[in-house]
Amino acid sequence: ILMRTLILLSLVLLGLSFQSCKHSYRISVKEPAVIKIPEDTKVIGIINNVNQENSPEKVIASMLGSQQLNGNVAAAERAVDGVLRALSDSQDLRGEIVEMDSAYLSNGKLNWDVLDSLAAARGIDGFIELSEIRTVSPVGGTVLANAAGQQNNRLSGTLFMNVHVVSTGEDHERFSVNKTYNIPISGSTNIIDILNDIQRKREYYRALGFQLGYRAGELVYPNWEWVGRKYYTRGTPALKAAKDMLRNGNWGIAEKRLLMDEEYKKLNKRGRVLFNLALVKEAQGEIDMAIQYAERSALECDNKEANEYLVKLRLRKRQIEEL
Repeated sequence: ILMRTLILLSLVLLGLSFQSCKHSYRISVKEPAVIKIPEDTKVIGIINNVNQENSPEKVIASMLGSQQLNGNVAAAERAVDGVLRALSDSQDLRGEIVEMDSAYLSNGKLNWDVLDSLAAARGIDGFIELSEIRTVSPVGGTVLANAAGQQNNRLSGTLFMNVHVVSTGEDHERFSVNKTYNIPISGSTNIIDILNDIQRKREYYRALGFQLGYRAGELVYPNWEWVGRKYYTRGTPALKAAKDMLRNGNWGIAEKRLLMDEEYKKLNKRGRVLFNLALVKEAQGEIDMAIQYAERSALECDNKEANEYLVKLRLRKRQIEEL
């Protein structure tokens, strides 16, 4: 009995020791830009081409005789602010509002030759054109929804955009982003409640526009996403030395340290180094390199954790390609 107990205790301690070699935590990984523009693109002109003439009218009901509001146009005005904010949040790009009626051709499209001249004069590297906004809300609007006793009113929007790069002449056309709000309403037929609900709907059109603009701006630069990952902390000198670098997101220096043990003589420990290198490359946004390191860990060193990691990496690669 004593011998069995000692054996069982040894197995438990061995398991705990193995588990202590790995740590789980959340890291931010880089998602490549949906619309890829040159790295030297820094200043982007923003053109709002949504107006009363070219936008299907989505009238928000008037309030006590006040002027009616085209919801699409109102959303587009705030979409410009959303793009500006998104570019600013990239910490690498800056937006400038561009207004030029003479830059349009007879078919309503932008004359990029005119805009290229403007870009040279103002130091603009590219343009984002908000070409169309489509909003969808229930037929009958707020008044009918209140009469039916509903508690919310659904508002959906799609923003279409074009991107022009001055240095290369590249055009990226007809990209779109979407956003939906469920607008809370009173469900009352009281005139004061209805007026308040109409005013709230106006505000939601503008909020919708801002969010659409922000999402549009995010398409032109890489974004970061939080994911749960494991990494090894023990096994070779490099694994031990790099653990705090990984924890703090110092990917470049962690990579250099891990590469010192890339060809470590013991296969199981080399597999851990390759696994951590895959994690580093994923965090740097280099999915193909991450897959290569994970494959080496699995094939050369029979690392079972690498097999599971490969599934996640290949799924991310497919998602990025679909974008």
